[in-house]
Amino acid sequence: MRAILAVLVLVNVLLLALHQFGVIPSSGPSGSGEASVVPRSAPSLQLLSEASGQLPLAGRSHSDPDQGSVSEVLPLCVLVGPFTERGDADSIGQRLRALDVTAESQDLEVSDGRGYWVHLAPELSQREALRRLHELQAKQIDSYVIPRGELANGISFGMFSRRALAEARRDELQALGYDAKIREVERTHREIWLVMPALQARALSDRLWEELLAEYPTLERRQNLCPGVASE
Repeated sequence: MRAILAVLVLVNVLLLALHQFGVIPSSGPSGSGEASVVPRSAPSLQLLSEASGQLPLAGRSHSDPDQGSVSEVLPLCVLVGPFTERGDADSIGQRLRALDVTAESQDLEVSDGRGYWVHLAPELSQREALRRLHELQAKQIDSYVIPRGELANGISFGMFSRRALAEARRDELQALGYDAKIREVERTHREIWLVMPALQARALSDRLWEELLAEYPTLERRQNLCPGVASE
């Protein structure tokens, strides 16, 4: 009897040892009794919120992971002008639209370069500004009241295209006891141009452009970002 008990204990110990060393697999929780096997090479699942920083951006080249900017395609337009009369621009626009070219006349701000504005700081009221203006004009100093904007009720002594000229005028006024200052500003003016998509404009023949230049010798043809896109 003792020998049988010793054999049973020895068998149990042996089975336990085999189980610990993985010789006998454990039964999984599957109802079919089969163990679910997942290869070590299979990727683990990941929440989108966790992987959001790793998702490729639209427009980015997947073959170049170091590319940091998103490529964008900005619309290009062909601009024809400037026109002195809007009627001329509209007339050519009608001719181009008959050729399935979407051409529209637009007023565009064109840069004149930088200007240098000599002025006095704004007065507390319009009355004070007029009083200062009368004082200056009594001394034969060419000036006027600035009607609006950040310098409203200030006194202007003119806009100069060169800084040296503006500085000379400022120094003259300071010698007369006026605290004149210089402000650098971007000078612009408005012109009438005919604007059309670049892809449509390329379909137009050189002969047509030559005809337009024969009628309007001062016209220019330029390609640039479409108005409204360049200022964004």
